[in-house]
Amino acid sequence: MPTLPATTVDFFLAGLEAFMIRSGQGTHWAVTMLRLHGKPDAVALDRAWQEVHAQHPMLGARLRRLWRGWRLVWETPGPVTAPPVVWHPLCDSAQVNEILLERLCGKSGSGDIRSPLMMEVLPLDGENGPHVVLLTWRHALMDGTGVNLLLEKLAAGGCDRGPPVLPEAKAAPLSRVFQKARPLMRRLHAMTTAGCLSAWSKTAPPPGPPRFALVELSSEESQAAFARLRAACGDFLQMPFHAAAAARAIRLLHELRGWNSPEIHMQLPFQTRGRSRDLLFGNHMGTLPLFIEAAALGTMDAAVSHLLEKYREAMKQEMPQASEALMTLSAHLPVAWFIPAVRWTNQGEICSLFHSHTGSFLPGRTEFAGAGIESVVTIPSVCSPPGLGIFCSDHAGRVTITMAWRGEGVSAAEIQALSRQIRADLTGAAGV
Repeated sequence: MPTLPATTVDFFLAGLEAFMIRSGQGTHWAVTMLRLHGKPDAVALDRAWQEVHAQHPMLGARLRRLWRGWRLVWETPGPVTAPPVVWHPLCDSAQVNEILLERLCGKSGSGDIRSPLMMEVLPLDGENGPHVVLLTWRHALMDGTGVNLLLEKLAAGGCDRGPPVLPEAKAAPLSRVFQKARPLMRRLHAMTTAGCLSAWSKTAPPPGPPRFALVELSSEESQAAFARLRAACGDFLQMPFHAAAAARAIRLLHELRGWNSPEIHMQLPFQTRGRSRDLLFGNHMGTLPLFIEAAALGTMDAAVSHLLEKYREAMKQEMPQASEALMTLSAHLPVAWFIPAVRWTNQGEICSLFHSHTGSFLPGRTEFAGAGIESVVTIPSVCSPPGLGIFCSDHAGRVTITMAWRGEGVSAAEIQALSRQIRADLTGAAGV
């Protein structure tokens, strides 16, 4: 029975999903949507889909606790069967949106989705017209990096080899792990003393079903955003630019509501470990906790400078390693206890918002299963708290921002205000 060690972020997402289920918010799903100019080749797509599942049995893995050492591992009973690719009859954009929202709830028709991966193809304008591909995936099993790698393999027509077996990480004494975690523990205490809010309100009604909005920049706007990014951060470090826009958006939401949150706590994906490009399941990233001063976000330029300062400060204090150490300690808890413990420590919050910069989808590729690609975007579901997710990605030089929330947790007017500010922040256009 194959097993591979779980990462600390695997534990975090398993705990997050346990919290979502126990609070009535359902399982944790995401949908990656590809808009294609034409019809994908059904035979080629099915062959690649079957091959990926055949060579990656861990796509059917589950987390299990080992009694010896109380460690979490991924375990699979053996080969995983690929669910059939679902081809829908002719539909319109409104129907695609309805299906997408249903998938974010973990539903397919009247039943629950049973497979951690599901692929659907939806024609929009006749047999050979534009098509949409929806790839629904369970976030407790995969992350954005894994999905990008999965898309690469599907676009290439399959796999050339399976994932390698990773070596077991060497366990350090808990006393040493605790010492590594102490800088983050002290910083979290300072954050709760100063005050930190999210988009979630303790007095709000129970969270509703997942909702989302896309801010899709034109080619010209995207080029302006890339130029601003290079001028602010250089060619290699993109995180502070997009994180600054996300931090300013949650600050604006607080202002619109008349709330005062002196600090904004962001948990950002951070590459702390080397993961194989053949490893599709699990989480490829660690976390970088950043604690942003809301008063320093008055303009986009000021926000980027502040994010860069906080990033350098976090690196100097070894915050990624402290985060890894703190979650290593937390992983000794039962999975279902983790998020309640986080919320107790953070005075009811998990963090201020969920944010990540996925990067470029399918770089250099113009076709998927023989059909031209118009756009690719991932739409995660989020839970309350924190109640809002702001995610950045691009494909073929076009930038997309995905905002995700639940029910009436963020109003339509608030989403419009956030969309206008994010577009202006990224492009530098005043009065958008």
